Amino acid sequence: MMSAVPNLLLRRIRVAKERFLPFLRPADDNEALLRRHLREGELYGLFRNKREPVSMAVVADVSASFAAGGREAGLAPALEGLRVCECTLLATAPAFRGQGCGTQLLMRLCGLYDSTCDAMIVGTGDTPRMRRFYESRCGFRPCFRRAGFFLHGYPQPLIEEGVQLRDMLVFCRFLRFRGGTGA
Repeated sequence: MMSAVPNLLLRRIRVAKERFLPFLRPADDNEALLRRHLREGELYGLFRNKREPVSMAVVADVSASFAAGGREAGLAPALEGLRVCECTLLATAPAFRGQGCGTQLLMRLCGLYDSTCDAMIVGTGDTPRMRRFYESRCGFRPCFRRAGFFLHGYPQPLIEEGVQLRDMLVFCRFLRFRGGTGA
């Protein structure tokens, strides 16, 4: 990995988020899902020269999913009843990949959300490259799987690193001290 690009400005995008759809499309080919993420979450970007997006992410509050009776409550007992946010999209411009920009954005978002959330989760295809990124570089740990996630909602099978994606592997990072269980 090359060193991170210096002097990147973190910005929250509040209006006309759809103008970044072409930038975000490599993170998810399903445009309806992309639009839903933009509607339901907060869009952030690291910008070079105040205008050029380098890396972008969407973060949403998913605490209700882990509350008693929530749709994912039984999947991750350690998250039940906590304030949980999810990074639903993460994309980096091709010219800046491998330079630590995605890592920098994710780490800055963890710092931004540590005062309002107990944990951040992020889901991805279960590939060696993604495991290395989230575990080794970003300090996330495998938490649970969303079975069959990539088999529904996509017109064609998703292939990454020569493997057809089926389940989404969800990683977790605890953001604040929680009585001895923080990361």
